[in-house]
This record gives sequence, C-alpha cells and structure tokens, in this order.
Amino acid sequence: MSMGDQIREPGEPRPRSSAPDQPAPEVRLEVVAPLPVVEPEPAEPLPLLAQLAEDFATYDRNLMQPGLWAVVAHRLGERAERDTMRPRKLLLGCAQRLLSTTVDVLWGIYLPQQVQLGRRVRLWHSGCMYLNARAIGDDVHIRHDTTLGPLFSAGADAQQLPVIEARSELGAGVCVLGNVCVGHDSFVGANSLIIKAVPPNSVMLGVPARQVPR
Repeated sequence: MSMGDQIREPGEPRPRSSAPDQPAPEVRLEVVAPLPVVEPEPAEPLPLLAQLAEDFATYDRNLMQPGLWAVVAHRLGERAERDTMRPRKLLLGCAQRLLSTTVDVLWGIYLPQQVQLGRRVRLWHSGCMYLNARAIGDDVHIRHDTTLGPLFSAGADAQQLPVIEARSELGAGVCVLGNVCVGHDSFVGANSLIIKAVPPNSVMLGVPARQVPR
C-alpha cells in the first residue's frame, strides 16, 4: 500500500494517477474460414466369424431356423466378393451357391446375392419368401410368404427394386413391389400391398396399403 493510500481520509476520492492515459488496445476480429464438411466413412464390415456369430444370436441360437441358413448363405457370398485370395474366394463362392440353392429348394427362401443385407436381419417362420430387394436394413423382421420385387418383371433392373429401411417389420403375406422405400421403424400389416413409398415410423394396412394411426 502506498503512502498516499495510508493518509487518505475516508470518503476522500482516490487521487488520479499522474501517468498519462493509455489508449485502449485495438481489437481486431479475424474471419476464420469454416472447416470443410467431411462425410463419415462407412463402417467396416464385421469379420465373417463375428458376423455369423451375431446372426446366430439373432436367431436365438437355433440352427433349425430356415431364415438363419438363408442369411448365412448370403454372408458367405458377401465375403467371397470381397476376398482377394482366389482359392478361398472360389471355396466361399461354391459354398454360397450350394447353401442358397438348398435353402431355396427346402424352404422356398430366395435371397439374391446382390441384395445389400444389413445386420441382425431376421426371417421368421418356415420360409416361402421372395426377397429380391435393392437393400434390407439393420434389424428388419420379415415374416413368411413375403414378396419383395419389381412391379413389372419385364426389363426390370436394380433401380426398380424396393428398399426396406432399418428396424422395419413386414407381416406375413406382405408384397412390396417396385421402386419404393419402406421408411425406417415402420410396420406393414399382414397381407398388405405396398406400391407407394412408406414414410418413416408408419403403420400400413390394406390392399393397397394405407397409413393408419399407431
């Protein structure tokens, strides 16, 4: 404490400093260019054994489920397409064709190799499914007698096939035909016909299907 502060009477204003007033520092705002938007990279596929173990758990560890073997055949084909070792690629490809043909003959489940199949997909009951879709997302449940395919078979390509988004559920006897998308978290009731796009979080019933309240 300085001497002046010690002898200053109470209430007396503090003496101003004799030092000249310093100018306030100048504030400069710099415009920073925004960072570029980087698209997230797609998740790496699971190793084959880890993927098969996850599918096994999805089917309640029951080897008697026909849908499990249809999914296993599809996983083998996916791995064969990515594999770079020719002997293993040929072995996996042969196993996929043999198993998928057996599943088709015994249980009537047709799941083409070109379908983009998500994780934890469950095909319920005894089979009888024609699943010619462009993509089937994660955690989708499909019941028996379901048909996914083009609206018109003549001249149909991949763009004329339906897409089933994640966590959707298709009841028994459902038909989803043409270039339509069943939005995520939707439910399609038994024996319904879908020929138009389904919004996410919808419940669809009827022929043709109409949206109903949840």
